[in-house]
Amino acid sequence: MSQEPSQLLVEYLPLLPRGKALDVAMGKGRNALFLASHGFEVIGLERDEEAIHACLTEAKRLGVHLDARHTDLKDLDSCRIEKAAYDVVMCFYYLQRSLIPHIKEAVKPGGVLLYEIFLIDQHLRTGHPRRREYCLEHNELLRLFSGLRVLFYHEGQDAKGIYKASLVAQRSL
Repeated sequence: MSQEPSQLLVEYLPLLPRGKALDVAMGKGRNALFLASHGFEVIGLERDEEAIHACLTEAKRLGVHLDARHTDLKDLDSCRIEKAAYDVVMCFYYLQRSLIPHIKEAVKPGGVLLYEIFLIDQHLRTGHPRRREYCLEHNELLRLFSGLRVLFYHEGQDAKGIYKASLVAQRSL
């Protein structure tokens, strides 16, 4: 996967309330680093210690600060995602349905959520991801984040041929 920030994040940057941001399953930090370079106070959660090291090395090279936390997201008790604590919450290409309520609750009133994930079509047509449960069914992303105000939603194939669902939503004040 590219180390460039998500196009969705780049496009919606002007709309995002400045402040504290949470990157769930940040990987090597492409999106966390992007927000940190734009003045956000970023906390990234990641299980892979090598990915965290790569992210922190790049942060140092860029001269930005972010708080990268080694976290097992599957252990909901230990990942301790604070409720209503973040102006921006983002999750790209990581799906753990049991975590969704915690992600949703982490957004402050007036805060914005960005979520992008593979659709079932990607698995069925390309065999990637290999496991079907890592893909969303049609309209599932909308159902999972019902109650939030949808600012943008797209589901289908993008210009690169990837089948995905993309959501930008806001928690009511």
